[in-house]
Amino acid sequence: MTTPTSPPPRKTSLFRRSRQLNSLDVESNGTDAATNGAQPSVKSDEPTSHGTGLPKALTDLLDQIKRGLPGPLDPTTITSLLDAVHNTDSLDDRKLLLEHALVFLSRLPPGQFADSLQNKVISLLYNDLAHPPATYLGNDYKFRKADGSNNNVLAPDMGKAGTPYARSVQQTHPLPRRNMPDSGLVFDTLLKRDGFVKHPGGLSSLMFAFAALVIHTVFRTSHSDISINETSSYVDLAPLYGHNQAAQDKVRKCDGYGKLHKDVFAEDRLMLLPPAVCVILVLFSRNHNYIAQKLYEVNEHGTFVDPSTLSKEDARKQDEELFQTARLVNCGWFGGVVFSDYFSCILGLVREGSSWSLNPFGEFRKDDHATFERGEGNVCSVEFNCLYRWHATTSAKDEKWVEKLMDDKFEGKPFDEVTMADFKAVAKKLSEMDQDLTHWTFGDMKRQTDGSFKDEDLAKVLQDATDEPAAAFRARGTPPSMRLHEILGIEQNRSWGVCSLNEFRKFLGLKTYATFLEWNSDPEIAKTAEKLYGNINNLELYVGLQAEEAKPLVDGAGLCPGYTISRAILSDAIALTRGDRFFTRDFTPANLTSWGFADCQRDPNAFGFGSTLGKLFLRTLPHEFGENGNSVYAFFPLMTPESMKVYLTKMGVVDRYDLARPVKKAPGVVAFAGTGGSPKYVNRATKILDGKGKGFYIAQDDEKRREVVVRALTEAIGAEDKIGQYFYTQTVSLMSEQSLRLVGSETRVVDVVRDVFKLLTVGWVATEVAGIQLTKGSQHGAYTPAELYDILGDIYEYVFLNVEESKLVNFQQKVQKDVKQLSSHLKSADKFSIVNLVESAFSSNKSQKKDEKFIKRLAELGIQKDEVNNTVLAILVGASVELSLAMTNMLNICLDNVKSATSEARVREVMRLEPTFHGSVSTADNSAPTTEGQVQEEIFSVSKCIGEPLTVKILSETLRAVLSHPGLCRGPGECGKLNRFKIDDKHIRYGYLDSDLQVSPWPTSLVARFDGPTKQ
Repeated sequence: MTTPTSPPPRKTSLFRRSRQLNSLDVESNGTDAATNGAQPSVKSDEPTSHGTGLPKALTDLLDQIKRGLPGPLDPTTITSLLDAVHNTDSLDDRKLLLEHALVFLSRLPPGQFADSLQNKVISLLYNDLAHPPATYLGNDYKFRKADGSNNNVLAPDMGKAGTPYARSVQQTHPLPRRNMPDSGLVFDTLLKRDGFVKHPGGLSSLMFAFAALVIHTVFRTSHSDISINETSSYVDLAPLYGHNQAAQDKVRKCDGYGKLHKDVFAEDRLMLLPPAVCVILVLFSRNHNYIAQKLYEVNEHGTFVDPSTLSKEDARKQDEELFQTARLVNCGWFGGVVFSDYFSCILGLVREGSSWSLNPFGEFRKDDHATFERGEGNVCSVEFNCLYRWHATTSAKDEKWVEKLMDDKFEGKPFDEVTMADFKAVAKKLSEMDQDLTHWTFGDMKRQTDGSFKDEDLAKVLQDATDEPAAAFRARGTPPSMRLHEILGIEQNRSWGVCSLNEFRKFLGLKTYATFLEWNSDPEIAKTAEKLYGNINNLELYVGLQAEEAKPLVDGAGLCPGYTISRAILSDAIALTRGDRFFTRDFTPANLTSWGFADCQRDPNAFGFGSTLGKLFLRTLPHEFGENGNSVYAFFPLMTPESMKVYLTKMGVVDRYDLARPVKKAPGVVAFAGTGGSPKYVNRATKILDGKGKGFYIAQDDEKRREVVVRALTEAIGAEDKIGQYFYTQTVSLMSEQSLRLVGSETRVVDVVRDVFKLLTVGWVATEVAGIQLTKGSQHGAYTPAELYDILGDIYEYVFLNVEESKLVNFQQKVQKDVKQLSSHLKSADKFSIVNLVESAFSSNKSQKKDEKFIKRLAELGIQKDEVNNTVLAILVGASVELSLAMTNMLNICLDNVKSATSEARVREVMRLEPTFHGSVSTADNSAPTTEGQVQEEIFSVSKCIGEPLTVKILSETLRAVLSHPGLCRGPGECGKLNRFKIDDKHIRYGYLDSDLQVSPWPTSLVARFDGPTKQ
């Protein structure tokens, strides 16, 4: 690959920066997750490395000091100089170094030193910015073009589909074609497989199915002019989306939602490859549609509407916006797989449980302060086209598949008799195949009536490919059925006038080979090559790469190809990705949306040592990888399960994974906590709670236990009216404490959701019920209210709601850890004493004893000692976050009519209009007979925790307190709206974006405004 050189500006990189992780770090979530955004590369110990250009200037300054200064150095100047030395990448501008430097410069006498220092200052300031500019605004630059053009905004044809290959290496050693050995003879003596040899690192055949997808993304040599690459030189998923606009138009539905036709892809060449390649591409096709649907649901800018309500032209524009944005996000996913699962296997990092990866996208600066180039474009070269001929790795099963394909296409003709004319005839037939790609099939699969493939059929192909070991890179390793492919490759290499192997190695900075034995230590291979080529310098690149001695399985080596390939593919990977503007400068939340930007980030803490491919499999095939979501077939599909068993055992983490062939997961129970106990909820609770979840009555819908809890609450803490008064008083207090006064006015604003409802509900269950001290101000406690709210929300979501399969294992581990810590702060069931019972942020000394009385009362009413903790946990979870959500829904309706009644009847009506979740409330005709499947009348599922009367009392008193403030109305602009969006989910009615920009069931903000001092 070749890339131009010009200094780019600072932009957001594709991946998060994180320190190197080992297996224990990743699997135990022992490291902090890195944040999104541009990150500099790791600093060198040398102060000049990637620095600001100042250290050299400082050296000059020291020389001047020896000669004498024009004025004294004050302490602030010295402080700023020291900061510059120690923080070359992040100067503290409040120490005013630049100002001191300019003052110093202004006092210097004219001369060489003054001119030199002035030039350095000018250079420093000039190099802050990119020259010429790095990117432009507008949709022409915001989205990828179908043909890859416009990636470099100043050279729009660079890397464009339909343009010539580049040449990376100047050929200086003559290799006349008529002096080269016959290409068929070369195959028959040096390349033809003489038996299957399993890959030494345990790579599966799926590894090379994914490799084929990467290769076909950036290489598509024209049959009419072999100097032309018909696809772009960027990792843009062209096999899915098409290499030009005409091909792209065929995969799109153009229905206003930005989606593709079901399970389609654009690249017909893949039909001649083993079916696993096509299946991976189908999963990316599904991922695109998932992303497009989410973008439409989240509707970040509020511009997307039902396309049936739009004119034809407006619907087309909306479809284009959704499609192009989803494509950017999906390409981010593709890049994530390349630099997680794929890269980990290439370097062998998976064998030691490391989630580390190169980050080629980040910004760093040269010694002169200029930014190191990135996003400047890329052009694939013929040398690297020769690099990716990896037929030697074909598995035994895939070899038989290819043999059958060749036998069918060439009507049984022996492989060594198939000619180029035969191949061209088959290629012509392929080009004439059905152009309606919604009908394409492969791997003996059939499409269903809706156009999709069955999940289980796709999963079987993937799992079969994961089971099947790949072959080793080696001379005499290419299947005989691929003879014609290799002959064509050798002849193409010669037509291009490609350099020799030694010239390529010299270009890469590698030692050139002096003898054939040095190239391959197998005497028979070396002797054969010498007979064919005579001199090691005559060894052509194509053959030299394929038959070179393979790198042994050592630390840092997992792919184990020939030594030259091993070095060159790293260079190519960096050129392909760092040169891509859409992976560097324009990889921003503004272009991908906030949700999309977060969705495609590579997460080094993800299950499976940072696996991205596992998340893709579980998102697109959620029921095909077992009950527990921890299958090695999902998280290490590029390795055989047999090899992963060995490596995971050595790491001591084999018990965290399911090594068995996955069994299809049973469909989830479509039920809600309020509509009866569900085995799903009990099962989830059992996994995270002590004592197999006994006492966690809200998962079991234990009515008798709820009655005991409500009785204990009202007897120990206070009757319903007293609890209602607590909520009224605390709401008024929080409205006052948390509000801000507008300048020059008595009007106040407050975020009611974040600063009132969340603090209110969590404060009550924590301090009044469970005896957990919360941190407030200078006081010390177990959690802040916001921390505890997030923990309880996660527990609730894990037990009762649908968690995306791709996130389930990590989410479960987090919840288990949170529950364990939370339980340690609860009352001991044996001694009935509160741990660290000190003054609470929310309770008076008098109320300190209420939690003790409550837990004692539970025991007196028959709750077993070993179930007390889980019972209290049930109240913490069941009477907090969902209660806050109900309050939010009520206020959102009432803000449109603040004079509406706040009676309990009104509260019931609002709950009916705005239930928290699907199924949490329903209207039943009591006069009609109940039939199978009919939902019985339910009232707000939190009432299944603390009872309907108490629930209604709390809600009505809270609402009354908020509405009692004079002039109450919505806050200005968007902050006064409840920013939520409808989502396609069995339980969740509305989604919200949390602080990590992930979809959450819990609201985050709603600002209200009111007049004057708080009404008491």
